[in-house]
Amino acid sequence: VIVMKAVVSTQSTGKPAEHSLVAKFTGNSLSTSERYAELWMGTHRNAPSRVKETNQLLSEWISEDLDGRLGTFSQDVKVEKDGSLPFLLKILSVDKALSLQVHPTREHAALLHRDDPQHYPDPNHKPEMAIALTQFEGLCGFRPMEEIILNINSLSPKILSLLSSDVVDVLNGNSEVSGESEQKPFLQSLFSQLINLPDSAGIILEHLESKAKKSSSDELFLRISAQHPGDRGLVCIYMLNHVTLQPGESMFLGANKIHAYFSGDCVECMACSDNVVRAGMTGKFVDADTLIGMLDYMPGTAESQKLGTIVRGDCTVYQPPVKDFAVDRIRGEKKMSMSGIPSPRIVLCTEGKGSLTVGECQVNLAPGSVFYVCPGQDFLVEPEGTVELFAAYSQQ
Repeated sequence: VIVMKAVVSTQSTGKPAEHSLVAKFTGNSLSTSERYAELWMGTHRNAPSRVKETNQLLSEWISEDLDGRLGTFSQDVKVEKDGSLPFLLKILSVDKALSLQVHPTREHAALLHRDDPQHYPDPNHKPEMAIALTQFEGLCGFRPMEEIILNINSLSPKILSLLSSDVVDVLNGNSEVSGESEQKPFLQSLFSQLINLPDSAGIILEHLESKAKKSSSDELFLRISAQHPGDRGLVCIYMLNHVTLQPGESMFLGANKIHAYFSGDCVECMACSDNVVRAGMTGKFVDADTLIGMLDYMPGTAESQKLGTIVRGDCTVYQPPVKDFAVDRIRGEKKMSMSGIPSPRIVLCTEGKGSLTVGECQVNLAPGSVFYVCPGQDFLVEPEGTVELFAAYSQQ
């Protein structure tokens, strides 16, 4: 086991130091003028972790003994032979809505990277999972059809007058769409038209000023609109599920699943990539046409966006339907032993104090401490009171 040094990122979307778990876990001297947004733990080239004792890049340290420190992976997991890990662990602290976005499949990522390497910097896919540390909210996936139709009909008549007649016929009930084969083309047409409407946010805002009774979607629109005034992506609030996670709950964002994070703190784990296709609520590169063509237009409830867990004693397992990563949440007050697995593990302490022992090596636990445990290694956690750890690894 080695102690790692994570990389902190300050951004306008983050939280002030006194409210940010990223800042709390950083442990360095903090600035009152900065907003602490992300803490990266892994080998991604944008923010590579280091060995704390020597300041050596973690990837370099791993590459010195690939078999012992990295191990072997299934063919479903993309692994370079340079000491890079196939997964990336982060902490996010969000105080301002992040971009409306989606991540490509591995095959699509390769094409995007080939054609536009500036904006799509690698050929890997980027499925990801968010596990709430505090109440965490955002948008995820399309609402049920009846909710979408009700919400769009509640918008300004001017919005409806700008939509195509076939879409309006469905919204008015003059035409029906039933089954997946009809719902998906309708949702794609509606989404495409709404996100490309000139000044849709301004039209909606003007309508809401005179609307006496506002819906929960209206209130959410007003709140996020104050953060991103006039943004083309705001209208999507009326089409997408507003998901709120309580601490310990999670959601999985697979390929082509549209989402945006709004507020809160979470553990985030993903495949090691930075491929993001954006459509709004950002100052970064927007590629709405690509996003429209790749989306998963399957409607569903907000509750259906949440990922189930497996509980094994003091360990809660978050196991998404991809091989690249999974996460164990280890929480308890007594000694806890974790068996070795074929994958290396990045272990982050988020609460409490105590010790972690691997073989003859013992390290101290404190909020924000991060460790690299080699493949096949058991480890023992000895808490002083209640301790909470998150361990990320690849599913073999």
